[in-house]
Amino acid sequence: MRKKLRGEGGLTLVELLAAVVILILLGLLLNTGLQMAVRTYRAVTAQSEVELLLSTAVDALADDLRYARDVSADGVGFTYTSDSYGAGTSLTVDENGQILANGKRVLPTGAYGLKGAYRVKEMEIGYAEPNFTIELTITTKDEAISAGTSVTVRCLNGKRDGATGGGP
Repeated sequence: MRKKLRGEGGLTLVELLAAVVILILLGLLLNTGLQMAVRTYRAVTAQSEVELLLSTAVDALADDLRYARDVSADGVGFTYTSDSYGAGTSLTVDENGQILANGKRVLPTGAYGLKGAYRVKEMEIGYAEPNFTIELTITTKDEAISAGTSVTVRCLNGKRDGATGGGP
């Protein structure tokens, strides 16, 4: 009977433990690789969404400022008449990092990502007749990712002459 048991092939306890250790190590490597891939995917997606929000915000501001009327600039800021927001429009950024024109959102809340993941960090708009200069920086909430731009927009209506109703 002893001869018969020794003659059969099989795995020893040491061989089985070695195989388990190798499988665990392969699993850890796979897990680490997947975590790195997910982190990279999220960072690339966040950068893309920050740049998309920047582009969308600049387009919305440029469209409104291009057709601004009755622009009145002082040393601190300016106001204008907007087709969308009415007379005396001024542009601001609220505490959530969203752009407001006369207290109304320029972009819908969803444009800033889920739960406001993205925000306007800096917005400076200058006016030197007949051009507006927009400087805008968008970041993630933790400011780990950001994108910025500076754009000049020609105002087609500008200041109005009461007698002629024309612009520059």
